[in-house]
Amino acid sequence: MNQPLSPTSTDSPPHSDATNAAFPVVSRLSRRALVGGAIGSAGLIGAAGRARPAEAKRSMTARLLGLPLAEKVAQLFVFEANGTSMSEAYDERLRTTRPGGVVLVGANVGTPEELRAFVRAIHDSNPEMPPLVAVDQEGGLVSRVPDDPAPDPTEMGQLSSAEARAASEARAVHLRRFGFDVNLAPVADIAYASDSSMAMRSYGTDPSTVARTVAAVVTGERRTRIVGSAKHFPGHGRTSLDSHDLLPSLDVTLDEWWETDAEPFRAAIAADVESVMLGHLRFPNWPGWDDAAASFSPVAVDLLRRDLGFTGVIVTDDLGMDALAAWDPLEVVDRAIDAGVDVLLYVRPPLPDADLIGHLVDRIERGELSEDRIDKSLRRIARIRRR
Repeated sequence: MNQPLSPTSTDSPPHSDATNAAFPVVSRLSRRALVGGAIGSAGLIGAAGRARPAEAKRSMTARLLGLPLAEKVAQLFVFEANGTSMSEAYDERLRTTRPGGVVLVGANVGTPEELRAFVRAIHDSNPEMPPLVAVDQEGGLVSRVPDDPAPDPTEMGQLSSAEARAASEARAVHLRRFGFDVNLAPVADIAYASDSSMAMRSYGTDPSTVARTVAAVVTGERRTRIVGSAKHFPGHGRTSLDSHDLLPSLDVTLDEWWETDAEPFRAAIAADVESVMLGHLRFPNWPGWDDAAASFSPVAVDLLRRDLGFTGVIVTDDLGMDALAAWDPLEVVDRAIDAGVDVLLYVRPPLPDADLIGHLVDRIERGELSEDRIDKSLRRIARIRRR
């Protein structure tokens, strides 16, 4: 069983039963209905996506690179939402910092009408470059938006590829109806034992099952305009420790990892997953690994880029988790950016948003960090925004 997860964390369970009660109860769709309904609904979403002006798609990179320096840097940050509706203070915060994204957790989910209005208001806080609104909707233990038409992860892993693909598509369509842009899923970790921290969140206990299901989930999600994120690279399934509280250290060798935990991530990348989330994990037996967590390790980033050929967006898990308590928050920012991470995620930010953004701006202005380094990440982020 998983250890209890914090309700404010990006990987935590829903906020309360009262939140679920705000939504009408619907019965589980049959497998046949799931396949047919998902494809039909997604077709409408896809048509809407194709209707966007081609000029806007082509100019996205130029628009991002043309932003003022502070706004360019802010595009590399995703911060937590505040409340269940837009307040004057939160609107001012968003309009001031202009982050690249906002993540909603269980505490931010009110009634269906409130949720749609809140997501819309977040987008409206920056008409020129709306924040990408993200959510964790893995299904089962980690679900934010009730009435998810797809099954929980353990059941998803037992479906055929076609059924898992259709279920994933149906879930993505469900999220798009509320205006979400990003789903921080699927979990690509393998739950090797019943006490794995991913036991209730993984698609299975063996690499081939998890890899097959991850590929199907990514493919289904990509049929819609939802951006996915395979997590928690390089793999969280071998430990019973919860990285919300502690930093797990895994003794698996790199050779063994290539034969096992790497397989689901290879499958996600082959299916064109848009982003990969780095976990708060250490692999001290790997060549070149220092004291870093994978979330700011150049070894982990290099493994993704060079060895796995991933060209998409690399995002951290929540950098406010207690697993990283040993490091100064600004050191974490520096090391993540220096390692080549594209997006820094904060559900429990240890410092004000403006201080985290301003720190990188100051480094650039002092000549310690090149603006070209920021631009490289913006080019990758542009591909996501074009979706």
